[in-house]
Amino acid sequence: MAHTPTSSMTSSFQGPSSSTAITHIVVFKYRPDITWTDLEAHFSVFRALQTQCVHPSTGKPYMLSMRMGNNRSREALNKGMTHGFVLEFASQDDLDYYLTKDPVHAAFSKAAKPLIEDSLVVDITPGKLFGDLPAPLTSKTTHSGSCHCGNLAFTAALDTYPQPLHVLCHCRTCQLLSGSPYTCNTIIPQGDLTITRGSPAEYAYTGASGKKVHCFFCRECTSHIYHVQDVAPDVVVVRTLLLEDGPKWGAGGEIFAEGRLGWVSDLKAALE
Repeated sequence: MAHTPTSSMTSSFQGPSSSTAITHIVVFKYRPDITWTDLEAHFSVFRALQTQCVHPSTGKPYMLSMRMGNNRSREALNKGMTHGFVLEFASQDDLDYYLTKDPVHAAFSKAAKPLIEDSLVVDITPGKLFGDLPAPLTSKTTHSGSCHCGNLAFTAALDTYPQPLHVLCHCRTCQLLSGSPYTCNTIIPQGDLTITRGSPAEYAYTGASGKKVHCFFCRECTSHIYHVQDVAPDVVVVRTLLLEDGPKWGAGGEIFAEGRLGWVSDLKAALE
């Protein structure tokens, strides 16, 4: 970072306190090359979540309190973490809404992801020192998709949390099969993909693993829906741009980056 912040920021929203209240503790390690100006803007947006995150059932803010500050510990035990954030919610349901459904928080998380090198999250119920861990956030949402001509339709059940994102593949095979610089994908259990209309054709080739990769596509328009690799037969790789809401998602990662065409990263700037 260009400068190390030396002050902490706190804010408080007056709300009810009860035995069901839950404290959400987040610790971040920010990338060292972030400028103070960018970091200050990020903190400003973060702090505003307390009033801008509104619950749909009440139309009012539901975060009870927020505290944030940079690491001030003299102990050499911070594992490189630079900042801590303590958020309080009235119930687990409110925290779950914040993490999985709140559109304001979702937009903030998407914008913040490139700034964060590492993170740690702990949720506690104040005063409760024993008990089983709650079930992880694994709820799924069904997304519909189809080929170009519509003869082949399918659904894919994707995790609601974290928000679905495209994984860009730059391998030469994807470039040849799609005629594009990269493809947009996600990997899901085979049981979470359902063909709801039509019957796909299959094309198989030998992948980098030395085992077969089975591609499934529309017989009419040739849209590539998904593929299955013999090296990992329990999962499928779905073409996420064929999902109805796929164009709204951002990119969450890339594979075979060594195959990325040189102008891909500069495309936006070149066209402006």
